[in-house]
Amino acid sequence: MKKYLLPIMALALTFSFVACGDDKDEKKPESETPVEKINYLYSFEKKSYGVVDETAITFGILNAKDASTINAEEDIHITLTVDPSSTAKEGEDFELPLKEITILKGKHEVEFTIKAKTANPKAEANTIVLKPVFSGDNFVAGQYPTVKVVLVGSFAKNLVGTWVMNELVTDREYMASMWGIEDDYVNFPEFNAEDQMTFDATLVPDFKSGLKNFFIGEATYENAGSYTLQGITPTQLQVLKLTGVNRNFSASSQSENNVAYIGVRNIDDGNGNDLLDVYLLDFVPTDFAQTAVMYQCYEPYDESGYCATMSGSYVNFTMKKAQ
Repeated sequence: MKKYLLPIMALALTFSFVACGDDKDEKKPESETPVEKINYLYSFEKKSYGVVDETAITFGILNAKDASTINAEEDIHITLTVDPSSTAKEGEDFELPLKEITILKGKHEVEFTIKAKTANPKAEANTIVLKPVFSGDNFVAGQYPTVKVVLVGSFAKNLVGTWVMNELVTDREYMASMWGIEDDYVNFPEFNAEDQMTFDATLVPDFKSGLKNFFIGEATYENAGSYTLQGITPTQLQVLKLTGVNRNFSASSQSENNVAYIGVRNIDDGNGNDLLDVYLLDFVPTDFAQTAVMYQCYEPYDESGYCATMSGSYVNFTMKKAQ
């Protein structure tokens, strides 16, 4: 029995070593090595856009690990969908020529166009919210995962864009000379070349001067018709209704009513350059113009809502298009 047992044990050990040797030498092909999945952070370039006729919108990706720039390893196909929160109707108020967009391999962004189909959109039907849909699951929402598009109407054709301060026409000296009360304008805004504002889906001000006491932050704007400012030469203005301003024109107090009207028009600076001529027509200042005779200029006298419609009461400045 013993003489059969030894050969069997030896044979078992032989098979055992062979099997162990096979396990040690066996290597998985490199193609079977797990590859870490790349996660992309996706975002529209801006949170909102204003559209007059048509506007190009940018959509892109970043590395989800650290928000660094990353190029697509393969074509990324995105479907653009109109969110139910939109008030504008596709095909009636706007057109989305491309609903399927692609970030090409080696690229990190794509641009597409949205077009307005009406020149005078209704305020209650002028908003579009777009969101992207992906086929994969390795996409993480970034800063602006959806985009709001506002149809602003043809009245804003020469308005949309960023404007930088050119001249404060009605400066402190002008206002004081109109009324002969210099002390009344100690707190009146002064010229600051860094002042600017951007008209897009909303009005976004960036004022360093005392004008920031009126333009206190992002505001909505809409067409409020036209108005002729009387004077030696009547001035025809496009009136905008702003929501989100301080009618007190104050650094220390906020008006209960945050709606006011301003007038704008495009003029030539004499050298072929386009300027935006701005008139603040509707405010009740609390930090300047406090004498009885002056203060009466800011008392509403009709249903228009405009108060400062005579020389020496409105604030007038011009702005040039940002380079």
